[in-house]
Amino acid sequence: MDTPQDAPRRSPLKLIVAIVVPLLVIGVGVYLYASSASTAKVGDCLRDGATADAPMAKVACGETADYRVVGRLEGKKKDEIGETRPCERFPTTAVTYWEGDESSGNLLCLEPYHP
Repeated sequence: MDTPQDAPRRSPLKLIVAIVVPLLVIGVGVYLYASSASTAKVGDCLRDGATADAPMAKVACGETADYRVVGRLEGKKKDEIGETRPCERFPTTAVTYWEGDESSGNLLCLEPYHP
């Protein structure tokens, strides 16, 4: 009669890594999405990253904020922004910020934030 062999034991370290690594990846993804300027709505505040490697980021309105969103226009092409001046209807606009892909994106009309 054959005796059942014990199931191979999984290393606790491998189990922890198999659980923790995916959770970290998901957490980082959620954080990056939530702090992206592309998710900003009217009234939200942004910090100016000042470079393409560090673009605008959504932050809590306070000492770290540079701008407040006064207008959000969706489905705009980047090349039509300079021609149409879409933020004219938001008179406090000092800066515009566009984010998207080649076909369309979102334009944020921003005013300076003063805490």
